[in-house]
Amino acid sequence: MAWQVIGISNPAQLSLKDHQLVIKQNETVSLPIEDIDALILDSYGILTTANLITELSSNGTTVVVCDDKHLPSSVIIPYSQHSRQAKVSRQQIAIGQPFRKQLWQKIIVQKITNQADVLQQFDYDAAPLHAMTKIVKSGDSDNRESQAARIYFSRLLDDATRRKPMWHNAALNYGYAMVRSHIARHIAARGLIASQGIFHRSELNSFNLADDIIEPFRPAVDQYILTCIAPFHIGEQDANLTREDRQKLIDVLNQLVVINSKKFSIKHAVEYTIESLVQAIEEERADLLTLPRLKK
Repeated sequence: MAWQVIGISNPAQLSLKDHQLVIKQNETVSLPIEDIDALILDSYGILTTANLITELSSNGTTVVVCDDKHLPSSVIIPYSQHSRQAKVSRQQIAIGQPFRKQLWQKIIVQKITNQADVLQQFDYDAAPLHAMTKIVKSGDSDNRESQAARIYFSRLLDDATRRKPMWHNAALNYGYAMVRSHIARHIAARGLIASQGIFHRSELNSFNLADDIIEPFRPAVDQYILTCIAPFHIGEQDANLTREDRQKLIDVLNQLVVINSKKFSIKHAVEYTIESLVQAIEEERADLLTLPRLKK
């Protein structure tokens, strides 16, 4: 099973040789592609080859390309190679509105529960969020998600808009993009249609379903950033992310969460969740969707 997340932040020449990723900088390093879970390209000076990209995609490696602000801007994922892709996609398209609303309700309840866990971990009052989890309606028709987010970020960052401090907002965007890319990869791998969301339905978004599934994972990213990145930015408001910050953020996929009382890294929990979504769709049972709980 692939396990390494490789980040390249300096100019390099990338190529393929004997099923290995060859990285040529001051020195030349080779890595077995079968061991690479994700490859992050974070420099405009990186040159690569089409056959390397094809080999990475064939092995299910997520390739993330960053922009000039060092934030993930695009993701290369394999075109679905799942043997039952046609059946899975037909079932996904046929999801009825009542079932869709049940799935979204479950996702939002878990997201708010996880946000409450983050507040509790950092000694903030989580009672309003715990109370809110009990009144989320089917389809979240009362928009409890938005109400919870305002409470959550006003306590966590003293800013309900999540725009300050600047370094924290950039870190969140980077971490969320990493997890979103990983989710998109597993959606494609299981034959689901990434643009067909449960709640998110924008015609301009190719990853609506990933934007649905990421919701309960977002608090895990918040937890990781507050624990592993924030201590290096105490008192800073306008600082940008450093290279060291970005290197630490690559490791967010190894942040632990809990599913069915067992600990998983986010990258393995995503796979578990997508598999459960396929089963839930096949049997039209929202209770089969398995979502992460934060590790306490």
